[in-house]
Amino acid sequence: MPIAPPHARCQAQSLNEPLNEPLNEPHIQPLDDTLTRSRDETLTQPLDETLAQPLARLLTWPSPHSLPDADPTRRALLRRASALTLGATSAALGAWPARAAPEGEAKAEAQAEAGVTEGRWHDRSRLRDIPWRLRLPEGDGTVALVVFSHGLGGSLDGGTEWAQAWAEAGVATLHLQHAGSDRAIWRGGLPAVKAAATAEQLVERAHDVQFAVEQLLKLRQDRNGPWSRVRPEALGMAGHSFGAQTTLAVAGRDYQVRGAPDLSESHFKAFAAFSPSVGHGAGGIKGITRPMLCLTGSLDGNPLGPERDGRYRRAVYDALPAGAKAQLWLEGADHMSLGGAGERGAGFGQRLLGRPRERAPERLAAHHAALVKSISTDWWRWRLLDDEAAMTRLKAPKGLDADDEWLQG
Repeated sequence: MPIAPPHARCQAQSLNEPLNEPLNEPHIQPLDDTLTRSRDETLTQPLDETLAQPLARLLTWPSPHSLPDADPTRRALLRRASALTLGATSAALGAWPARAAPEGEAKAEAQAEAGVTEGRWHDRSRLRDIPWRLRLPEGDGTVALVVFSHGLGGSLDGGTEWAQAWAEAGVATLHLQHAGSDRAIWRGGLPAVKAAATAEQLVERAHDVQFAVEQLLKLRQDRNGPWSRVRPEALGMAGHSFGAQTTLAVAGRDYQVRGAPDLSESHFKAFAAFSPSVGHGAGGIKGITRPMLCLTGSLDGNPLGPERDGRYRRAVYDALPAGAKAQLWLEGADHMSLGGAGERGAGFGQRLLGRPRERAPERLAAHHAALVKSISTDWWRWRLLDDEAAMTRLKAPKGLDADDEWLQG
């Protein structure tokens, strides 16, 4: 049975206090998990064989010396990965080249960005800290707000590129970081990644979102600083990969998991799921009746699983009831294309598996980013702020290539 929302006192803490600060390790692009468990199954086991099998293969490293000399790149990757399993996790991960700024630099850049503040809440009922980053548009007027949930192994940096675009259009974003499935799991190497892909972590994430909304509404009521600008009737939620699963759960998908919070009366008005998936059953998705935008692409496969393209992700849109759903399909877009930048070492898992990134996502990166920004921004403007001009633009979005696709139903 669903449990009642936790009503616990919280205390705001400075991010200068220590809280499982992650290593300067690279970030694996969030796993695309499937969550279809019964109430009687053990929550701490992997949720899906399609997730467990590729992870199991990752945990059994071939000897780097057994690879042919013609593949020095993969041999180097596996040599580093072997070091992880021998207890040298910190040194090995720290040696990886990062595609974005190191941890300290990224945090400094975020704090220096106009309209961005950071902190953390403490949920005493769960003895759990929830780091947050609030990104506000310029000015002092009231704003709609989107809660963003990162993917497995992610951080507050997930979705940064999208949030910056939303802020320019007058929509605020509250990024949350989920302990137990954030980038700190890399301290335990790949076994910890496998252990984090559970329904138990999904429940914790849903509680994080619920608790965060309670706090922001309380702070707004108290007219506390920037929170006083938030419009409580104009809240949305978005997430990427495992964060998309979190978004589906908050939107009303029934995963039939013990201990899941009752979110049937949540304050969210609309949702956006970046790289969502249905798992082995789409039944629970039919219960989502509020507006849902799905974003995926032709190469949006599971970074560590058997699915190498994004066709299986279409099932989410297909399973949603008609009336308030939409889908953006981008030809040539992969899992990284939908992540919103901000994360370091994206695609780390794919490189470990010897899977080079296709050329199309990099060649079309500017095109994909422009469409995601414009369409998701108009989605929020329409669904959260009743902007009729945005609604009109979404009837026939501009900039789509011949093989891109926009659906509403």
